[in-house]
Amino acid sequence: MMSLTIAGTAVLNSLVADLSPELAAMLLASVIGGYTLIGGLGATFYVSYFNTALIFVLILMLVVEVFYNPFNNSENPFGSSESVFEFISCWKAPEEPMGNSGGSYLTFFSSGGLVFGIVNIVGNFGTVFCDQAYWQSSVAAKPLQGVWGFISGGLTWFAIPFTLATTMGLAYLGLSSAQGSPLLTDEDVMRGLAAPLVAQKLLGTTGEYAMLFLILMAVMSTGSAEVIAVSSIVIYDVYQAYICPFKPDLKDGQC
Repeated sequence: MMSLTIAGTAVLNSLVADLSPELAAMLLASVIGGYTLIGGLGATFYVSYFNTALIFVLILMLVVEVFYNPFNNSENPFGSSESVFEFISCWKAPEEPMGNSGGSYLTFFSSGGLVFGIVNIVGNFGTVFCDQAYWQSSVAAKPLQGVWGFISGGLTWFAIPFTLATTMGLAYLGLSSAQGSPLLTDEDVMRGLAAPLVAQKLLGTTGEYAMLFLILMAVMSTGSAEVIAVSSIVIYDVYQAYICPFKPDLKDGQC
């Protein structure tokens, strides 16, 4: 939950001028805690449906702008996958730090990419099996619907980071190639600011609002699930087990 809030705060600071990190974190916590406190687990389900639909719409808008440029935006140097490929082909990666074969961003032979993939596979498996937020949804659902829900949800979720990260990452490399120098420092890229920068460069104010809503929707869905997960652990595993294990109106001999 803390890493999620920090990542959302960093993106909000890059999009909103003169916004302090403390205020951004408080805004995220207030929005997440507000509707979760009022609606409970049901609110997280309904809001997640709406948030996911909006996230898909925003991602499709960004993908269309990068690869098609339907409105002939003069700030967009791409407009097709061929032009994106040409720009990235001209931009060489630092071969030593990243381990890319031939210093190319388009190669699959990358030691850095291999390590990143292993770390993500191991970390994400650990998250799925150990995070209470995942178990909370499965417990609340019926077994049959829960199985198919998790399968379809996993397939649906895969499209979000894969499409968004691939599109915005390639667009960032293409824009850096068009400018002749990196648009961000390595620290800013590690903070996740490449996607907001690309949206701002290609769509201006519309892109800024698109990324703002996209980040808010993602943080709200995940944050509310984590809040419900932690509260359920406190109530069922601590309060009912040790503080108030029995109902006060039970008679003698009743369980």
